[in-house]
Amino acid sequence: MATHARTTPQVSTVTEVDTGTPAGAATHISTAGRPAGDQAEYWQHVVSAAFGPLHLRPPRPKGFAARLVGRTLGPVRAGEVRAPAHAVQRSARQATAEPREWYKVGLMLSGSCLLRQNERTMLVRPGDFVLYDLSRPVEISFVAHHIFTVMIPHRAIPLPVDRVSELTAMPLTEQTRTGPLLASFLASLAQDGGTVEGPHSHHLGEAIVELMTAALSERLGAPLGPGPDADLFQVIQEWIDDNLHLTDLSPADIARAHHLSVRQLYRVFQGKGTTVARYVRKRRLEHCRRDLRDPFKATQRISAVAARWGFPDAAAFSRAFRTAYGVSPSAYRTAATGITRPD
Repeated sequence: MATHARTTPQVSTVTEVDTGTPAGAATHISTAGRPAGDQAEYWQHVVSAAFGPLHLRPPRPKGFAARLVGRTLGPVRAGEVRAPAHAVQRSARQATAEPREWYKVGLMLSGSCLLRQNERTMLVRPGDFVLYDLSRPVEISFVAHHIFTVMIPHRAIPLPVDRVSELTAMPLTEQTRTGPLLASFLASLAQDGGTVEGPHSHHLGEAIVELMTAALSERLGAPLGPGPDADLFQVIQEWIDDNLHLTDLSPADIARAHHLSVRQLYRVFQGKGTTVARYVRKRRLEHCRRDLRDPFKATQRISAVAARWGFPDAAAFSRAFRTAYGVSPSAYRTAATGITRPD
């Protein structure tokens, strides 16, 4: 009897900057055309590649008609999914073995699901949107559904991860004014298919991050931190942004400008779940990334962009940028603007 080796489907993941796909352009994946007996297995590989390893339990062994349309919008990944009833589980072992430092937001367009995370359970109906953390175990039971999802990297939300975890598997449209606004924005994107393409699509992703941050902050409320420190932190943030061009900017300089000791300065940033050095580097990289995706600045040398925001060493900047965003500065610029310029 002849035996046939089953090959594992090859699924390309969508990285934060897909250098082979124009910014905002869609990636289409479907089980259509595959043997009915292989469709569920293929779909498990698709969602595992996109969201991290997980187990998928289909209601029947054969036939699983599903499709995914994904786009990268600046700092976020958006996806529109249509799939039949099934259940997925990301175990603690899987979350630990291959962590994904992303939050995922799902807006249910039709159908429903029951989501469990952090010992909470939420029934998500059409019009609801829910948050969960891909770095933690999660269980979801779907009926046939149509859902619009957005993945946001942890680092893009300036809130402690353990505080955000308090809101997973909970309705985010309740007790906030920003939550319904975000839900409406996501619904509008889903209706249009997220079709804004080209170098301007990143603005949509940034708007999602800002609205999500506002909704989470509003839902968490006062316990985010003591008022005086919060006010001081905002003042320090603004001062740092005005002085990022200073290549020798140090914690001592920042503390002196605000009549603090260095120890007091460290304590302010510790209360926000970060450090002074990490925050300064993050802001410098964010400004560089913003300039690199600006088509009106595409004629500027990358080394000049880096130096403008406090990176005098071009090689060190390139390494830091790749570590933060998973791609070189030149590849990022080409993907975001469609323009290639030697540095």
